[in-house]
Amino acid sequence: MSFYDKHIAMLSQSKIFGLKLNFGKFEETYGISLSSNRIKENTFYCFLNSHMLYEYHKTRVLREVLSAEQAVIFPDGVPVLKSLRWIKGIKSDRIAGNDVMFSLIDIAASEKFKVFLIGGSLELLNLISDQLNKLKVRNETYSPPFAPIEQFDFVGQAKKINNYNPDLILVGLGCPKQELWMYHMKDRVNAPMFGLGGAFALFAGVDTRAPLWMRNLSLEWLYRLSLEPGRLWKRYLVTNSYFIFLFLREFWRVRIRGKQ
Repeated sequence: MSFYDKHIAMLSQSKIFGLKLNFGKFEETYGISLSSNRIKENTFYCFLNSHMLYEYHKTRVLREVLSAEQAVIFPDGVPVLKSLRWIKGIKSDRIAGNDVMFSLIDIAASEKFKVFLIGGSLELLNLISDQLNKLKVRNETYSPPFAPIEQFDFVGQAKKINNYNPDLILVGLGCPKQELWMYHMKDRVNAPMFGLGGAFALFAGVDTRAPLWMRNLSLEWLYRLSLEPGRLWKRYLVTNSYFIFLFLREFWRVRIRGKQ
């Protein structure tokens, strides 16, 4: 059974906000050991929060990306999880990129997987590589030039990745850039890709995460805002307001009008 089939067989799927969202128990999706002789796939994994949902509804190309056959989307943000429960009656674990990265590294260490990381500064990637070397995880890193995604050399990057022949590709370019990158690379590389965003800085130890009580109350955004108010206030004002609109519209459509 392939990497893709092994994971999807354990998951349920429901459509919400126009997206096919996969849900289930965290330990059944990423806490398992993967077979070291698995078939390599070009599946790419996305972790849905309010920001990505906003980008999905506002960016035409991202709608194409997240609707691709190879895209597997998990509920990351607590508002998304609560929407699943309150609108669809579905209970799911939070499958967050921040947690998934640590689980994937544990799996890579136990299964002797090779890991390729792309995204972030050279300094950040060096910190991550040092951590991986201590865990005896074989790794290769690449910090792409700071440029729009349209200017990326996909052919050259794919050649670099395939020459290394990794088992896992971890992508830390931020949303929606990393999702667009994975979509462009899905037919060029032969390993599953994971869009992990800020998990790179968290794993490197240069970033901190909100306390668990704040995460459970959907206040992780407030913690992030307190750390970077100048950069994030406008984004959170827009995305959080838009999420409330989407939630009310979806609640009306599904719970009141009975549409699926």
